[in-house]
Amino acid sequence: MALFETTFPPYVPFGSRNLSLTSPPVTGTDVAVFQAVYNLMLRTMNPPLGPMGSPIAVDGIFGSTSRQAAINIQSYFGLNPDGIVGPNTFAVFGQYAGAYGGPTFGSRTLEPGMSGGDVTVLQNRLNLYRYAAILGGPATGSFDSRTGGAAFAFKQDAIANGQTGLTPNGVVGDGTFDALWLYTGAGGRGILPGRNGFDVVFLQVLLTRLGYYSGPITGYYDAATIAAVRAFQAARGITVDGQVGPVTFHQLGILNPFAAPQPLGLAWPTAPVAQVSVCSIGLTSQTGDLHPYGAAALVINQAEGFESVDVVGNFLPDPSTFGSQYGAYAFQLLSPTGTPAAQILMSALPTAAATGDWAGSYSPGVYDIAKGTVQVLPTPTGSATGPYGPPVLEGDLTQCH
Repeated sequence: MALFETTFPPYVPFGSRNLSLTSPPVTGTDVAVFQAVYNLMLRTMNPPLGPMGSPIAVDGIFGSTSRQAAINIQSYFGLNPDGIVGPNTFAVFGQYAGAYGGPTFGSRTLEPGMSGGDVTVLQNRLNLYRYAAILGGPATGSFDSRTGGAAFAFKQDAIANGQTGLTPNGVVGDGTFDALWLYTGAGGRGILPGRNGFDVVFLQVLLTRLGYYSGPITGYYDAATIAAVRAFQAARGITVDGQVGPVTFHQLGILNPFAAPQPLGLAWPTAPVAQVSVCSIGLTSQTGDLHPYGAAALVINQAEGFESVDVVGNFLPDPSTFGSQYGAYAFQLLSPTGTPAAQILMSALPTAAATGDWAGSYSPGVYDIAKGTVQVLPTPTGSATGPYGPPVLEGDLTQCH
């Protein structure tokens, strides 16, 4: 069982029951998710202390302060201020019963081979972060190998952020659902005119960071926010309709190389965090073909003094495209002075024959890896050191200092 579940038992799927003030009080992880996300929104919205009251204790107990928080949320978003967290209030949190045709997200364990609206929600939520490079496209509602890979990467980031008890695989169960509700800010429903909430808060923050929105962070999907979405859609060459669905979620994620547990640098008020950090950068095509893209992640274990670099390349052409002598890909890490600091052979992922996905990891077991340029290059089969073909992907890791 994951850390959140052992801290605030019992595990109850968020949105699966109404939360209200009772005797004895309602307890569980769903209450703790409500409390933690409420506190984050207070810190994120404008003004800084939030227009909905003061932070509350994250204890997993729905007491009088949680009821008042519910009233604050309901009053702010124009709902009936009865202090009961029901379907309309859960929708403000982006937990929308039966979204995309159902089943409701969190109501069943998700694993490869499954399909449904809850798979679409999972893909939407992951698609807003660095995992968009792994998913490779908008949500489809089908749990394929890419979805498993993205879920696995999310779990790794959650573990690096202090979560324990998550099984390192691509299956999405109880603890992973809690982590997704806590760490992923949107994707649980389409964002349309008339829908306001905390998922809109996340959207406004991301659009601000990308330079499309300059207004206050309100959580209202108002005319200014819709205009920002339309400008973003036009810039990305997708349908300009002012509605945020799977295609727009994916396009936002392509430009947001952050790990979900640290969205846009925001710190979530959950269980204690281990001294581990993850810095991700995007790798861009160095060829005439703009299809290749990827990401490099610097993982720093501050408590033990170790670092590692993980590199993924997506939609890479067959290495032999650059010459018959090339049969694989490698990445090299160059120091700021241009000296090779590491040269690592990459492995083709299981779907590489169809998609050209390759991955590699450099884990020397020491602190302070030289942080310079990351390049992905074609190389002879079995050779990490070349001779290389021309760089296919490149990115600057110095920003992770």
